[in-house]
Amino acid sequence: MSMEFYKQTGFWKKSTQYKPGEPLTNEKLIKVEEHLGRQLPASYVTLMKAQNGGELKHRYVLFEDGEAAIIPYFYEVDLDHGIGLTPVFIEECGLPEGLVLLTGDLHSWLALDYRKSKDPSVVYISEDESESGLWEEYPLALTFSEFTARLFRKEG
Repeated sequence: MSMEFYKQTGFWKKSTQYKPGEPLTNEKLIKVEEHLGRQLPASYVTLMKAQNGGELKHRYVLFEDGEAAIIPYFYEVDLDHGIGLTPVFIEECGLPEGLVLLTGDLHSWLALDYRKSKDPSVVYISEDESESGLWEEYPLALTFSEFTARLFRKEG
């Protein structure tokens, strides 16, 4: 088995079960950014304007220890769905403030992390295995562009 890393083309899986949201307009983007109190990274916005959420073609990312996580899809950029629900999930799940949730399933999340800078890093957060209600954090990349360059798909 080999790994094919994302190389700035073919980000979205064509045949998908997770349906993308309505096309992302500048007006919608401004409203979502105001709602979240954060400016989204330009490289993320570019991908979301091409297709507003959906399944990723390169759906795996490596952690520092060599383990991999599956990032099956991104939420759409929308006020009433997708990343617009970040404040609700942060409160409901007891997640740290200063995140924008790109995808997740209540047990693990991929997020833009604005806690240290207005230019977010990318972090993977999962439930602590001790079931203590705490979250374990795994830094993935200093920028969203660096994160996408680390995405890969399995071949063979």
